[in-house]
Amino acid sequence: MPIKPDLKLMQAAIDVAVLNKTPFGAVLAMGDEIFVTAANQTKSLSDPTAHAELLAIRKLAGHLQKTDLSGFTLYTTCEPCPMCMSAAIWAKVDGIIYGCSIGAISEFMDQINVRSEYMNKFALKQVKITGGFMENECYNLLRWYS
Repeated sequence: MPIKPDLKLMQAAIDVAVLNKTPFGAVLAMGDEIFVTAANQTKSLSDPTAHAELLAIRKLAGHLQKTDLSGFTLYTTCEPCPMCMSAAIWAKVDGIIYGCSIGAISEFMDQINVRSEYMNKFALKQVKITGGFMENECYNLLRWYS
């Protein structure tokens, strides 16, 4: 059964992106409760792996002192890249809800053109994926901060 997207949770991902002047924001939530937020920090940390999704997963796993994040949903302003999708699969998140697709991101910057849905086919545990949620708002982030 698909996870019902929540406007408040995606808005929190958008808000953390705006606060950090990046198109990439992420939230990890259980039900309607936000546990962590993160924004892309690749430039500020000089770390090409400091994507919003990865930082959120690291923050929550560290806080909970466990690697299994079953029961959590990852909200992200843009479709996870292959690295972030792999991290979500390894973390065993239940669902991913994203705004803009890899194709939309590619209009503004280079991307590895591998869709989350494709990677999910090879996962040990399938992640429930919903794309295009609050897409216009997320696309505006790409326009403003890319």
